[in-house]
Amino acid sequence: MITFEFSTAAATQAAAYALRQAVFVEERGIAATVEFDEKDTDDRLYLVAYAESKLPVATLRLEPQADQVMRFGRVCTRKSFRGHGIGQQLLTAAETWSVQHGYTKGLIHGEVSAQGFYERCQYRVTAGPYDEDGAPVVVMMKTF
Repeated sequence: MITFEFSTAAATQAAAYALRQAVFVEERGIAATVEFDEKDTDDRLYLVAYAESKLPVATLRLEPQADQVMRFGRVCTRKSFRGHGIGQQLLTAAETWSVQHGYTKGLIHGEVSAQGFYERCQYRVTAGPYDEDGAPVVVMMKTF
């Protein structure tokens, strides 16, 4: 069973950072100075999915935008947990939270390699591709 936690607490942020370090820095080769940026503030809200063992297995960063848009940033799933629907569950949980807090659209700057995943989650490309942090990215949007 997977559980989801939305929090600004240091422990939740540490779990999110550890996942991002493993996926983006170690696996994908993105420089840590690029991966961890000015949006990683002490009051930033993160969503972390935990396996029964309390192992963090997926995360994303919630970034409120203008016009009732919530950007989901730094979305990732631990390699050994991919292909089990956890990423989709994570995104659905974030979308539900966003709707409950007055947001009407979701925005993702997704790597082209993940575009198919986001399209299966009903996101549509609105711009791109272009280079962001050294990777080809498309801007994708979904109305809730």
